[in-house]
Amino acid sequence: MVDTEYIQLKGVTKRFHKNLVLDSINLDIPEKKITGIIGASGEGKSTILKLIIGFYKPTSGQVLYLRRNVLRDWKNIKKIFGFATEEGSFYEHLTVKENFFHFGYLYRMRHEDIKNRADEILGLVGLQDALHTRAKNLSIGMKKRLDVACSLVHNPDVLIMDEPTADLDPLLRAQILALIEKINEQGTTIIMTTQILEEMEEIGDKIAILSDKKIIEEGSPFAVKGRYRASSLNEVFRKIFSKQKKHFHEIFRTHRAKPQPRPQEKEKPQAVEQFKENVSPEIKGPTETQGKTMEDVIDGKANNENKNNLP
Repeated sequence: MVDTEYIQLKGVTKRFHKNLVLDSINLDIPEKKITGIIGASGEGKSTILKLIIGFYKPTSGQVLYLRRNVLRDWKNIKKIFGFATEEGSFYEHLTVKENFFHFGYLYRMRHEDIKNRADEILGLVGLQDALHTRAKNLSIGMKKRLDVACSLVHNPDVLIMDEPTADLDPLLRAQILALIEKINEQGTTIIMTTQILEEMEEIGDKIAILSDKKIIEEGSPFAVKGRYRASSLNEVFRKIFSKQKKHFHEIFRTHRAKPQPRPQEKEKPQAVEQFKENVSPEIKGPTETQGKTMEDVIDGKANNENKNNLP
């Protein structure tokens, strides 16, 4: 039986110092399904993944796996996760086989067990003919597949993938999506982030749309499109963000500051006059700086200093 509350984020807020990144996130991730977290760059998608695997600690709220707190039971839970990062975690100077064995040893696997997994997983990702090729000599698509293979070495129940198709051409993207489906068909739960909406329409069982630090919509692609009477997720996004843009402009018009009269010359603050007296001549003269940016002025000053230092 599939557990619809397999992984749960309950009221999760994350701050980095004073910077609020995620605000009261609630999300249920079902077992043995493909869940996609979608949103624009910088919205906090990768932060959610790192909270799920216990790499980050929530500022408030909790992350649960089978109703157990991930942070409190981390030693027993960590091996159920595999994580394929956007940048790739393998070592460029090692061969495909050496990378695979290295990650197996990190999980304290026996040599014989790693060997058996290598035959299975490297065949699954299509790298069985590149065992002795150094990672730096692999194509972009093969590097993506190697990273996936290394994240599967310990046979995790959950595979987390951060932007697995980023910067790939349409053919390579289709190959990676087919690989993700193949892994999922073996019973592995997939959680992935993406900015490409068509991907989730093609393979996603559930999506969560992240915007302005919150999950603003979730459900199956079909259900989400139905709620917005849209024919595609792209149309859903256009409708969502057109409403947000309209709301922003209404707020802006309501709270727009009234223009203030320019102060008279005699009312200039004393600090301004002191600054003008102490400022360097290079940026003080009105004829030299008129129409220039601050970068232009600084560059001009640097050029003058370089000329003075010439032998």
